[in-house]
Amino acid sequence: MKEFIHNKVKVIDGLFAEFNQIQKLFAGKSFDFECRFNAFLIKLSDYFENRGESARESEVLRIRSMLQTVKRGFNPSKMEKINTGKGELWWGFSYNGIEHLDLLLQEIYKKEISKLEEGEELLTNLILNLCQQGILSDEKLKGLDSIPRIDASWNYLLSQNGSISVINKKLLTNLIPEDINLLIEKIVCKIIAQ
Repeated sequence: MKEFIHNKVKVIDGLFAEFNQIQKLFAGKSFDFECRFNAFLIKLSDYFENRGESARESEVLRIRSMLQTVKRGFNPSKMEKINTGKGELWWGFSYNGIEHLDLLLQEIYKKEISKLEEGEELLTNLILNLCQQGILSDEKLKGLDSIPRIDASWNYLLSQNGSISVINKKLLTNLIPEDINLLIEKIVCKIIAQ
């Protein structure tokens, strides 16, 4: 099932904001780091579990397990007992975990943003084309001042023009109608502002 990409991007933005705070705690060697990092790992693991993304959930759980292994006095890479330097080793593995999580979150974020950018590019070209053809006038664009009006206008255009239906089908491969409406709203605002 496709999901609301705008919402997913907002959730990932929130995760990044929290993650950045945790990285600041790490950089400052704060005493709060361990507790906050562990709580973030649990939150992220639950997020992926609830979304049914078991591979990503597994990556986060692996990081938690690695840090717990160090806490119990074993080097996770060699599975040898740690006699000295357990704290330094834990900070080193924490950095490794932070680096891995950053790559994971960046990958997800870029993937979702690219879906929105592709949709926006398609819709921008379509709307500008409709303006050139006189199908959409400045007055009609100004009338698209709410999501319900945008939705009604979009559905009307779909019923009147077969080529727009093809573009809509392409958009629906990655987006849901709510995403399309929000992108149209953004594009219309840009055009009116010029």
